Amino acid sequence: MDKFVALQVFRRVVELESFSRAAEDLHLSNAAVSKNVRELEQALKTQLLQRTTRRLSLTETGQLYFQKICSMLDELATVEETVSDLSVKPHGLLRVTAPMSLGLTHVATAIYQFQLAYPDIQIELTLSDRYVDLIEEGFDVGIRGGGAQLDTSLAMHRICEFPRVVCASPTYIKQYGKPRSPHELKQHQCVIYSLARSPHEWSFWQGTETVVVTVDGPLKVNNSLAASQAAVAGLGIIFLPMFVASEALKQGTLKIVLEEWSSEPLTLYAVFPKHRQRSSKLQVFISFISDALASISD
Repeated sequence: MDKFVALQVFRRVVELESFSRAAEDLHLSNAAVSKNVRELEQALKTQLLQRTTRRLSLTETGQLYFQKICSMLDELATVEETVSDLSVKPHGLLRVTAPMSLGLTHVATAIYQFQLAYPDIQIELTLSDRYVDLIEEGFDVGIRGGGAQLDTSLAMHRICEFPRVVCASPTYIKQYGKPRSPHELKQHQCVIYSLARSPHEWSFWQGTETVVVTVDGPLKVNNSLAASQAAVAGLGIIFLPMFVASEALKQGTLKIVLEEWSSEPLTLYAVFPKHRQRSSKLQVFISFISDALASISD
């Protein structure tokens, strides 16, 4: 048994909660994965995993062992990369995930520019509006909007803030009128971006007055670009980051309403596994992408 390989195999089996998924992830056969875990248990003279036909779980000993080896493997990977980075410029594969709308409008272009500046770094970019488990799915960094990071295994770097605006099409405004205060949104049809932190609660303030209004409408969409297109078509009022609404506002197909009221901006972060934070390729990527995205929020 190659102890180092066995430890890596065991770790991925636990993280992916599956022997077959670990085998696919590590490009090994199912038999090889099972053999590595079995021989590791035999060498330790203890059971690490409890296997049933429906689920896979750690024993108490296995849980402690898993925590220890993750720390050890992460530290080893960091040391090796740090030593390597002392003698060579940033290189290798960087797996990046970002929301679909921001990815299509800005992240992809910034990454193309990044690769011209750092040709030795290969990028694998995945655009998705779903929540991505960075560690389980093997990503180096995710570009995300939202609040504080609750996962203690992840670190975050604040990139920038995007103002958000309430908009409607001229057609909708002509037919239903403009809301004069946030409270009047309750009488209007709203297009709901379903992946927002609070899809049905929109918050505003003016001076010392703060208003949280519950909104609804006939259409809920899990992509902000698609939601903005629905608003352009006259289906309702929408609450969007400025980077999504800017083109339609320029063209006049959307108009800002409630101009006198302020709202919480969308804060953008680069989120990454803590054990990767000293990686030189990750550091140069975060610095580059932060500068690129911050410039469009000004």
